Amino acid sequence: MSTTNPFSVNNTRIRRLTVNGESLVEKTITRNAPLPVALDDLKAEMDAYRGQLTAAGVPMPRIADSRVTDSSIVYLCEDGGQNLVERYERPELLTNGHTDVLTSAIGILKRAIDAGLAIDPHIKNFVGGDAGLTYVDFSPPLTETYVEARCSVARDTERDILRENFAYFTPYFLPYHFAGDFLNVDRSADSLFPALHALLTDAGLLSSVPLEEFVSRASAIRALEDRRLQEQIYLI
Repeated sequence: MSTTNPFSVNNTRIRRLTVNGESLVEKTITRNAPLPVALDDLKAEMDAYRGQLTAAGVPMPRIADSRVTDSSIVYLCEDGGQNLVERYERPELLTNGHTDVLTSAIGILKRAIDAGLAIDPHIKNFVGGDAGLTYVDFSPPLTETYVEARCSVARDTERDILRENFAYFTPYFLPYHFAGDFLNVDRSADSLFPALHALLTDAGLLSSVPLEEFVSRASAIRALEDRRLQEQIYLI
């Protein structure tokens, strides 16, 4: 079965299949933007970014195989199971009895932050059924090299939006971005912000940040991403 992610404007198709008795996920990544790099070079940047994440201790599914076709990049990955959106259809379930799952996701973000790496904190990118989550997203590669390449071909009306959006994946903004993306799953999820604020503070990712300021920043990040989605400005 092949699907696209309903929470992303990126053109990535996912197909689950079994190879030699092993459950795998096939990710087919197609460019939407006129990037000034060949597909082979883009894949190399993805592989390098994935290597940076794993070196930082971010748990990621094993890559069984990968290749470049005429129009796309294909990865065959270990199947880590359902993501948190699929497993918990209502985000409030995560703050009501499943905070260990959120703590696991926050712990992964902390590893990226401590290593100075950008990462996409949307809960769709965390897979697994308990507190031992893995992180699955490496497209687009959130590296300085890639960001500059993408912004270099952006239209004047897109460039500021892209740069601001890419900045929100960097360590300083990640605690706010993590909370803001809950609004992408459920527009009433701002009711969860006090609990998320407490969890992020307990994890040491926020320090003396008032709840009102936290809510304002998280909401602003989500609003910018919503604008990008509405205007169909692609990250890759």
